[in-house]
Amino acid sequence: MEERFANWSEFQKNLFILLAIALVGTLVSVIFIFLDNVGVLLGWLAGSAVNLIAYITMAKGAAFVLDQSDLSGKRGYLTALFGMFRFLLYAGVLVLAGFASFRWGSLEHGYLNLVAVALALMPNWVVLLIMTYSRLKKPAKKEPTKEEQE
Repeated sequence: MEERFANWSEFQKNLFILLAIALVGTLVSVIFIFLDNVGVLLGWLAGSAVNLIAYITMAKGAAFVLDQSDLSGKRGYLTALFGMFRFLLYAGVLVLAGFASFRWGSLEHGYLNLVAVALALMPNWVVLLIMTYSRLKKPAKKEPTKEEQE
């Protein structure tokens, strides 16, 4: 499995890590069902879904913008549209969770826990920072010099 993981692209590695975090968070959130607070699980699932959609749109949008085959210059518009879409997703799920937590219920018995949603939105940025830092810290493969070859 480790060899297969090493051959994946950065997009696939990051997506796998984000899916694993979402799964572990879901398993931890299931405990709150038995504590009469299903909102934690629903909040985590909603935040994780938005987090995954945001990562996929960021990665695919960046690949689209960096592709040099199209010289029409209309890629910037699509990038801005994806950025606004992500902003609306983040804002929408947080506002919905805020209403569900404070207007239609409470943090103890709501239908969409605001804290769980906010925590589920965070792994995207943390994973990207850690993976980028670890990729930059890897030593570049150095070709042996003539003296080392002899």
